[in-house]
Amino acid sequence: MAGMKPAELARRAESTTATISNWMNDNVLPKHVKAVQLFKIADAVGADARELLTGTRSAVADPRAEYASQPVQLDNWKMAFQLVAEALDDRGLTLPPDKRAEVTLLAHDLLVEGLQAAKVLHFVKRAAA
Repeated sequence: MAGMKPAELARRAESTTATISNWMNDNVLPKHVKAVQLFKIADAVGADARELLTGTRSAVADPRAEYASQPVQLDNWKMAFQLVAEALDDRGLTLPPDKRAEVTLLAHDLLVEGLQAAKVLHFVKRAAA
């Protein structure tokens, strides 16, 4: 809100000058704030709504930030699926989908932790039995 006149901010936030003056003079109680108004004012000044309301910066990332999706590390997943399939085939077993998913997740986690595939396979065979 720094550098912006109350009338200009009121126009941008589709609010009244009196409301904006109350915000600027810290005369607003959080329990009386209407969410729509809070977001309009925050958008008008390019600020985080939580920071306007509480005076503290959010521990949450900036909601206007662009989030790049994280690439999925498929190698460990592929290996986990292969190890579970191999363990089941070797023993001629089938597992219900939820149990198979559980064993695959466990295999994946062990691979991520750095356990060698041969040891994971041994573990999976015992878990599937």
